[in-house]
Amino acid sequence: MTARHGHDHHVRLRDGTVLRGRWWECAHPQGIVLIRTPYDADEHASTARSWNARGYHCLVQDVRGRYRSAGRWSPYTHEHDDGGEVLARLAADHPGLPVVLYGASYAAHTALEAARAAAEAGAAGASGGTAAPSAVAAVIVLVPALGLAETAWDADGVPQLRHRIGWWHQHGRTPRPQPPLPPAELDGRVAQAREHGVIEAAADWGWTPHARAGWRRLWTARRIDLAARYGRVAAPLLVVSGDDDFFHHHAQRLARAWSAASHFASGPWGHGLVGGVTDPARRARITAAGGLAHIIDPWLSANGLPGTPAAWTGVLAPAAASRTRSVLDPASGTWHHERTAP
Repeated sequence: MTARHGHDHHVRLRDGTVLRGRWWECAHPQGIVLIRTPYDADEHASTARSWNARGYHCLVQDVRGRYRSAGRWSPYTHEHDDGGEVLARLAADHPGLPVVLYGASYAAHTALEAARAAAEAGAAGASGGTAAPSAVAAVIVLVPALGLAETAWDADGVPQLRHRIGWWHQHGRTPRPQPPLPPAELDGRVAQAREHGVIEAAADWGWTPHARAGWRRLWTARRIDLAARYGRVAAPLLVVSGDDDFFHHHAQRLARAWSAASHFASGPWGHGLVGGVTDPARRARITAAGGLAHIIDPWLSANGLPGTPAAWTGVLAPAAASRTRSVLDPASGTWHHERTAP
């Protein structure tokens, strides 16, 4: 594979599992971006190149059990341990380069879990007199799917049946995606779940015992205590949500619970972010306002990383646990930035 398509990259974990991905090199790197995804590392070329243009090496890696990575795929099970080992490998191969953890939806979960693993390893290393295994400089998560319970239930405790049944059928059970359910079949399964119970209904869907066990784990999981789970992470956090995203409430919770500085950005889009906006006029206003680059690049620069400075980052208070926010008004197409808490 040529450099134009990224170099093959692999990490052999302590249990012998080999995780594979694509390594995109930058001529004069000032950092590394790590993206761990269940949605095919080979499909992230444009994203990786955009990070190269900013001054970062970029590793896009298939998570355990998906696409070219070995092991058994079990959503929300291995990302802490696997992410920690991948970070340790990056630190060993590229000492001194700060790491930005980045991801959208499930890949946001992998970023958060890798940050947690690094923080725990750093604390253990400090207490044992050894060096921390990695240098996580920042965490950027977009429309985050935080965990099992957070994807299964909305803010009011209502089960999110339609998109969970659809996602689990297509992505949750097999190393590669299955074709999406036809709308009529999806409607039928939602009706079955409402009538017979969401766990019981899966008995009629032709799933393997392993897949049904994962489905049960989804609906019996407890909501994450975000402050306790990520309380050791000292890196600043950027959360990008969407006003119409079904995980919007949980993204807000994450930004409020983060122990270090956090910045929350949202606008008139859903889980597909700006690419999912179909109204031409609205999309034009978002583009004219700079889109998400208006937030991400200045935020990086304000945190001492390769990025593009901008005047609006003056709202980013220097306090270690500051809370700030950017909101894109859909009518005017104007970003508004403010401090929300000390």
